[in-house]
Amino acid sequence: MLAAETELKNAEKVKNFLIQKGLLETNHLAVKELGLIYFPINKKSKVPGAKVVDTKFSFPKKKLVPKVENLLKDKLSNKEIRLIPRSQEIVGKIMILEVPEELKSKERVIAEAYLQINEHVETVVSKEQFHEGEYRLRKVKFLAGKKTKETIHYENGVKIRLDLEKTYFSARSGNERLRIARLVKPGEEVLVMFSGAAPYPLVIAKNSKAKVVYGVEMNPLSHQYALENVKLNNLDNRVAIFEGDVRTIVPKIKKTFDRIVMPLPKTGQQFLSLALKKIKIGGIIHYYSFLSEEEMEQEAKIVRDICKEEGNQIRIVKKVRCGQFSPRIFRICFDIKVLK
Repeated sequence: MLAAETELKNAEKVKNFLIQKGLLETNHLAVKELGLIYFPINKKSKVPGAKVVDTKFSFPKKKLVPKVENLLKDKLSNKEIRLIPRSQEIVGKIMILEVPEELKSKERVIAEAYLQINEHVETVVSKEQFHEGEYRLRKVKFLAGKKTKETIHYENGVKIRLDLEKTYFSARSGNERLRIARLVKPGEEVLVMFSGAAPYPLVIAKNSKAKVVYGVEMNPLSHQYALENVKLNNLDNRVAIFEGDVRTIVPKIKKTFDRIVMPLPKTGQQFLSLALKKIKIGGIIHYYSFLSEEEMEQEAKIVRDICKEEGNQIRIVKKVRCGQFSPRIFRICFDIKVLK
């Protein structure tokens, strides 16, 4: 079979070139051998950074994964298949299935199909309710696979053990957690309010040179998972987790912070004054809210008014859309720099 032979250090560049030019043979996997990598190609052509060779060895075939609609074509009507959302949230080895009301009677059949096509998923559950209550917890219903609601989620170089019903967690916020971590400068001291099972503290500590990251969480079950996760990731020397209401715990912490993260979108306004009391001049507060596009400027005005009442001058450096809560309602992060 024809192949593009290159050194491992050039692999990504060569692969991208082959994809762009339609040269990559997609039914077989690349082969690594003696510091070289061989990409199967469908015709002879010049490839920058690589040598085209006719290999004597065979390339392993790609495993063909069936599409969910093909598995369900004899069990659901065409109309029902079109209603299935193609994107599902996966937390560790658990898939959280979201199907419209019209398909509720078929959700176990759909769950079995998703379990069949996702080799890394061991359990499928469905949402029984949205996050609610003081701890923003949700109920889920077991549908297929291994009967468990606990898993270890891998994200941005960290392991996060959690139970879907005992702690708030969104896998879809993974990119936002990494964005915040990449903003952290060496030596910063960071506070995460409402830290849950510690996804933000862990990702920040792992992906930045922060001096220390504090987390405060009032849900005792989340707190226990957080303590376990800090040990699980060997971050005891850089992550400190406290249990309790931020209104009680944060004032007792005898320090101010370079950066404060407030990942509690629905009630952020109630806690902004507290964050302002603990932020250093020149520090950054990451404030979250659920908003439509039309509500963003009004929320920005509320933020400025609260800061003014507390005697602070601020600049909203950036407004970042970092997730969707419902149709037309987004999770927005305001990156706020405190000037005075």
